[in-house]
Amino acid sequence: MFIIKSDRLSLWALSYEQVIALSNNRNNLEKSIGLFLSTFELNADENFLNELAEALNSHIAPMIKKNVAFYEWYTHWLIVDEQQKLTIGGIGGTGLPDANGEVMIGYFIDKKFEKQGYATEALNSFVKWLFQNNDLLAVIADTPVDNFGSQRVLQKAGFKRIGEVEEVIKWKLSR
Repeated sequence: MFIIKSDRLSLWALSYEQVIALSNNRNNLEKSIGLFLSTFELNADENFLNELAEALNSHIAPMIKKNVAFYEWYTHWLIVDEQQKLTIGGIGGTGLPDANGEVMIGYFIDKKFEKQGYATEALNSFVKWLFQNNDLLAVIADTPVDNFGSQRVLQKAGFKRIGEVEEVIKWKLSR
């Protein structure tokens, strides 16, 4: 498993098999990779984790299978608190840079770990890894207009607001 480390966190790039396991039962996956069992509470739509499980099966797993050599660019990454050995969130991107040299990213953090700098630390580590690819010119992200916490995370990570479309703010971090 490919892992990115920061001061307090590690980001674990899940394999195809681990993505399938996560989509079926988060706690079984966590047990199998030596983590304590997490119980997520999110500041998100109540269906978010179900929608994530569906996306893992219908989109992420097939993309990993098609892009084995670069699976890290397509997979879901666990955000793990190193001290507690606990999954506290997730992060990922849309794949290798597109024709414009861009990758869109998304992330989430358990409510119990918000406002402690974890999301910013995870995002900074992930973006630093992404920018090791010289074809990547910019990382983009979207946030709902009312998700002020996520907007603050993006600002602290150096992202600039580039527009708004239907209740969604567009963000960009250029090389």
